[in-house]
Amino acid sequence: MDFAGFFKSFPGAVTVCDRDGVILEINDRARETFSADGGEKLLGTNVLDCHPEPARTKLKGLLAEGRTNAYTIEKNGVKKLIFQAPWTE
Repeated sequence: MDFAGFFKSFPGAVTVCDRDGVILEINDRARETFSADGGEKLLGTNVLDCHPEPARTKLKGLLAEGRTNAYTIEKNGVKKLIFQAPWTE
């Protein structure tokens, strides 16, 4: 399986960051979803800067402790599943 191709075209928005929150990669759907926030220009910025409190503090804890977090939200009448998890090599 071509992982890079699968990741790029995956229908859900995927953002990959390092342990400090620096955005390393975003797929096509994430570029589209976050286009108003910069899309492709988000690469190299910090994901923590994209989150207001108290979400920023929670995300800092997830990054530091390598925990997962899952929840649903509704934005503009669209229900979304958010899944945050550590990525390890």
